Amino acid sequence: MTWKRSEIRAARQRPLKPVLEALGYRLEPRNDGNYLVADLPGDVVLKQHYWVCLDDGAAGNAIDFLVKIQGLTFSQAMRLLSDTAAQVELLAS
Repeated sequence: MTWKRSEIRAARQRPLKPVLEALGYRLEPRNDGNYLVADLPGDVVLKQHYWVCLDDGAAGNAIDFLVKIQGLTFSQAMRLLSDTAAQVELLAS
């Protein structure tokens, strides 16, 4: 599937907190609206649609988290972030 630039931009800016909670991640509140993603090998902190790993400096947007941390393909990440039906399907698997 080919994604429009506007769709990719919207997916990058999708707030991560509700997505990660739906995926079963446990989030621990930190200062200034940040959350520590518990139970990951490194200390990963997120704020809105951006995340950073404090251990190795890896960072990115919502798409990057789903690809690098969750192990989804770019297409799966896009579907999850942009389509409610796909979210239900991916979260169930």
